[in-house]
Amino acid sequence: MRWIIAVFALIACLMPWRFALAQDVSGQALLEVLVARTPGTTLDRMRTRPEAFVEEAAGLILGYGGRDGLRAAHIEQAIAAELARLRAREMRRLLEADLNGDLAVTRPELNVLLGAASATMRGRLLVWFRAADVNGDHVVSWGEIRAHASRKAQVAMGPHAADAMRAMMTFDLNRDGAVEMSEVLDVMNALKTPA
Repeated sequence: MRWIIAVFALIACLMPWRFALAQDVSGQALLEVLVARTPGTTLDRMRTRPEAFVEEAAGLILGYGGRDGLRAAHIEQAIAAELARLRAREMRRLLEADLNGDLAVTRPELNVLLGAASATMRGRLLVWFRAADVNGDHVVSWGEIRAHASRKAQVAMGPHAADAMRAMMTFDLNRDGAVEMSEVLDVMNALKTPA
């Protein structure tokens, strides 16, 4: 899912063409809009790694949208799925120290895990434990684990990642509310044409 976020961070740079694409734009006109409104590094990336870009867009469109294309609601589902994955990862990191299965991690439980961890991992575990132990009682409760995981997921996704994923709707060239692979391919084909 990280690759989807990276791709759509690039697409966020393309948002200014939303208004230009409100008209029927194709071919050379589309390319002119892209060149005029898109930072050079983004265009360079799309031009130098077009197959990777198309594969990543296909993953989002076909994975969350389906054959009828990707709609805004599908993007919200993709965002929610990524946040859920990140939350689960953060919860797992602390719950691995929950030796008695009570959904709380005590410092003695953490110490057992620390003994088997590398130096780097020991440092990370201590930082995560302290950050999650909001009330400072040396026990990370289930509620603290969940709250910590939610905070960490939001940070891991980044402040612009969801907006970058939402920017995929910029490719809705025919304004039918759904981005289809053919629209992404039209944009990519326009990029192949010399400016």
